[in-house]
Amino acid sequence: MNNEEEKNSELNQELAAETQETQVSKNESETIAKDEIPEVTDAGEELPLNEPVILESDRVQLTPDLDLEAYSREKQNTEREVSESFDEYYETKEQDHQRIESLIEQAEIELADLRLRKDIMEADFNELCQHYQTLIIGNQEISIIAKKTLLEYYAYEFLKPLRSIGLTATDNYDIWKTKHFLVKFQLNEEKALDLYFKLNPINSHYESHYLPLLTIYSDTREVQVNDHQILHLLRQWYTDKIFTVNQLSLFNYDVNQLLAHFRASSFTVSPSLIDNTQELAVDLETEFPITTEILDQIFITTMENKDYDFVTAQDEDYEIFLDKKQRLTIRMAEENTHLFIDSDRRKRSLLDFFTSYEFLVPLVVPSY
Repeated sequence: MNNEEEKNSELNQELAAETQETQVSKNESETIAKDEIPEVTDAGEELPLNEPVILESDRVQLTPDLDLEAYSREKQNTEREVSESFDEYYETKEQDHQRIESLIEQAEIELADLRLRKDIMEADFNELCQHYQTLIIGNQEISIIAKKTLLEYYAYEFLKPLRSIGLTATDNYDIWKTKHFLVKFQLNEEKALDLYFKLNPINSHYESHYLPLLTIYSDTREVQVNDHQILHLLRQWYTDKIFTVNQLSLFNYDVNQLLAHFRASSFTVSPSLIDNTQELAVDLETEFPITTEILDQIFITTMENKDYDFVTAQDEDYEIFLDKKQRLTIRMAEENTHLFIDSDRRKRSLLDFFTSYEFLVPLVVPSY
């Protein structure tokens, strides 16, 4: 039995040794298998063999903490840039809108001005008077072109009788020319229209100037004549020898054509020294005394003409009798002279009277 038990013990030891070797061999095989088969990640990617595996949790732990303040600033800057971009867009859009509105407003003003100028061009005399009353006297704001157009057309309506002596326009809108003189119109401070006349001198060595002779008051429909300019014209003819007597006679006739046209247009013309529609019964007062030399020369002339007479009256008054029962009375004073002219119901102007009796001109025109 002892032998039998010893055999069984030896057999058990051998089986245990074989089992241990088998387990070691199996473990080695599994290790080798693991080394030979590559690992696969969740994403399906193969991990390199013999490299350490880094878990996602390990990656998060290895990444530095995010700078939240810097991120916030960057986000704010981005939002600000976007906002500024939109603000610039709307600002440009508003500027374009204002520009379009300005262009429309300007176009409407220009269109209204064109329509006004069209109305002025198509207006008759009465309508021009109404335009003048509303726009000029009413001081309504209109363009310079419209204002010039109105003044030009309005002035022309008053000058129409001068077409018989070649009334034509010049390069200046406010100046017209005729065969006998130039005529210029100008708006004065009272919104009245002044008419200036410039006669051509007899030669190029002389220079004449525009004479402000007529003023047209459209609000009251009156025409005033500047008589002082008539006396100045007489002096230029008699003393300065700038014009001829024929020029003054033609000028007298042409201006009276204008005055007649004013009356026909329902304007009132004031009495004047150039008006030949009235009888001469005029009192004049000069601004200078009459010298003895002047009286002597007048006396000599009257004595040489049988149709004239020179009579000394009392109180240093003198009477000069002319042809056709006309007469002139002289009343002497220290600093001035009083004259009375009587044409005996003959219609003539003072300009016509003195150009007809040249020797009497020194009574109204000083020699100095």
